[in-house]
Amino acid sequence: MVGSDQQGKCKEDQSAEKALANAWKRDFAGLFFAALLILWVGLVLISIQLGHTELWPVIVGLVFFEVSSRVFSSFVMSNPSLFQGLALESCPDFLNTSISLLHSTIIALAVVTLLAREAQVSRLEKMLSHDVLYSKPWPGAQITLGVSCGYFAYDQWDMLQKHLYNPRSPSLLIHHAVLLTCFTPAIYLNRCINYLILTLVCEVHSVFLHLRKVRKLSMTRHSRSSWGTLIMWFLNWIAYFITRLAFHIYITIKLLQDASKFPKGFEWPMALTGMLGLNVLNFSLGHGLLKAYRKEKLFLEHPH
Repeated sequence: MVGSDQQGKCKEDQSAEKALANAWKRDFAGLFFAALLILWVGLVLISIQLGHTELWPVIVGLVFFEVSSRVFSSFVMSNPSLFQGLALESCPDFLNTSISLLHSTIIALAVVTLLAREAQVSRLEKMLSHDVLYSKPWPGAQITLGVSCGYFAYDQWDMLQKHLYNPRSPSLLIHHAVLLTCFTPAIYLNRCINYLILTLVCEVHSVFLHLRKVRKLSMTRHSRSSWGTLIMWFLNWIAYFITRLAFHIYITIKLLQDASKFPKGFEWPMALTGMLGLNVLNFSLGHGLLKAYRKEKLFLEHPH
């Protein structure tokens, strides 16, 4: 356990060794997505150099979450007694999920505030019209999208470094690659920003998703209260069905309805393909959550 004096301490050199030992295992998925990410970073930096300053929030987001990760890692290593239930081998996953929780909290608050403010200013019908969603970004929408885009780049790199993915089914790597592919051109062209902001409503669910995992990793099984577990699952399911499943299905239907209003080119096919991919991943996530829920429910009913 992290709380013990000898092997439980999450020391920096141990974590670094573990990260290096796990990093860059020679699997095709890791090498492929690492190459894509390096190419993406190069293209973003070249675009900024050519005067596309609207991409700066992407870099700011990437740097912010990388610095946050290092600061929080140092805090965990310096205060092992605060994380009694955290096993040494779970440290990389715990640190990664904690930063994911930070991102989800920031973006969920930003998106909900942005949408609530816009709903007060405009009628809902106007606010969700194709013209507004496609070419008239709401105040703060582009910065919010850029910071979130930077986070997904950071998280992709972090997962690749720490080998926090299944090489045979790298669903999170695919998810992040899809988002980076959709977000970056949108910010670059200042198109479809509001459509993408609507997709980020799902970060409300991600808050509860990551909170559950952080709680699970940092607490012993018997120290987690049954009521706390049940409340966490209740919030997870409500947020999953409303802010992730329903919202993403709505956006997909909206894209199909607005198909004729898009200019000819790659924007509509890319948007629709991205949403279809996200819907598939959402159903996969739901299946995984259901399996985890049944497992934890069984433990609560038969704790010994």
